[in-house]
Amino acid sequence: MRQYILHVLLVTLALTACSDFLDIKPYGKTIPRTREEYKALLDETLNGIDMGSTGDEQLLGSYSLSASYEECADNLETNLTEYPSGNYLTTYIGAILSGRQSVYNYLYELIRTSNIILDGWSPDTWERADSDIVGTCHAIRGVAYYQLLRQFCAPAGSEDATLGVPIVTTFNMEAKPDRSTYAQTEAQAEADLRKALSYHIQDKMYRFNDDVILGYLARLYHWTGRWQEALEAATEVVDRHPLLDSAAYRTMQETTYGLAGNRLIMGNLISDGGTGMSGTQTMIKYRPISKRWLNLFEEGKADVRYALAVAKKRKNAKIIRANLRSAELYLIAMECHYHLDHTKDALLMLNSLRRLRCPQARPYTPATLPAIPDDEYIREDATGAPLTPMLYAILRERRKEMFMENGDRFWELKRNGRPEFWVGVKGKKYWTRLFMYTFPLPVADTYVQPSLIQNPGYEEVE
Repeated sequence: MRQYILHVLLVTLALTACSDFLDIKPYGKTIPRTREEYKALLDETLNGIDMGSTGDEQLLGSYSLSASYEECADNLETNLTEYPSGNYLTTYIGAILSGRQSVYNYLYELIRTSNIILDGWSPDTWERADSDIVGTCHAIRGVAYYQLLRQFCAPAGSEDATLGVPIVTTFNMEAKPDRSTYAQTEAQAEADLRKALSYHIQDKMYRFNDDVILGYLARLYHWTGRWQEALEAATEVVDRHPLLDSAAYRTMQETTYGLAGNRLIMGNLISDGGTGMSGTQTMIKYRPISKRWLNLFEEGKADVRYALAVAKKRKNAKIIRANLRSAELYLIAMECHYHLDHTKDALLMLNSLRRLRCPQARPYTPATLPAIPDDEYIREDATGAPLTPMLYAILRERRKEMFMENGDRFWELKRNGRPEFWVGVKGKKYWTRLFMYTFPLPVADTYVQPSLIQNPGYEEVE
């Protein structure tokens, strides 16, 4: 029955909205012709990202998106939601899958903007400032394809990780490309990010400097299991932006806007976009933090992350946000060392991070690594191998560090085995199934272009 309801929601959205991907003309706007118009188009996009505007927020994420994915994972206790206010919280990922179709369209709108500028720019009139604009367009397009790969394709290494997404690199209103392969989409994201890196963007207003681009390359390589390349990219950035001690970490996390501490880039950089960060922060408190997350902390409040996150009655106190900061890249490097069999390096990094967050933390040894609890949802790693105590300790540290940031736990569940689990809400079970981790392509696009292959689980609508 629930799958039937999901299908009805998908087709309803398809019949009430046009596809912005296939029909990519920017209605109501004039195609830019001059340098000033191209620059204004990019400035508008960057401003939308900074403000968390609808659509533009999909590139980097926003606090509201981060909250919605947290609500769909297991860091919060769904069955203890307080009602009636808790009715506004997401029950499970199946409840928001229909809306993910608009995410697909928004990301292609960002790609469209980049394509318009890249197609129209004349090399004959380039100046130094212009290369920053061109580099930024490649960065935006590269990050957009990374987001499409992560959300609308199966995770790398899985048997169903064959299909990518349609690749569009020029502004062509008549284009109706079919889905590329997974490898082709990955290659497009990498090529754009590498091209962006070659421009060495200087102007701070364009956000995507070398460290940001390397950070996204590390994320891409980490997501696709290219451990050595992820390690190299992440390490280069961490060397320039080392981890903060507990006092500096607290200051950064308590700063709502701006690139405090070692944040490299973030959504809602300067504003809540009028969508109400305080409202989101209040709403999430109607669902307590799960006992499973609290049990990750042997030291309790002595760990600054616990102290910042946990208020009375297990309510969340940590500011929700979407950002890229060097601690995430440090965790990526740590896991890469593990997959490359650099066990000593991984353990050294693990203990260093724990000590910075909690000076009283006892260093782990191979013999004292925490046991994998029976209620841990992740039972296999990104390669399909059984979870080991060493990797569990790394993922456990990531879960503590990235709590309420980027919806990270949901994406880690997808990356590591796509475990199926259920939550109880008002006497009913709601299952997160394996296919739900990969979001549906817009049904409207598959009607317009029947050869466009829909993701498994969403092929039929009733």
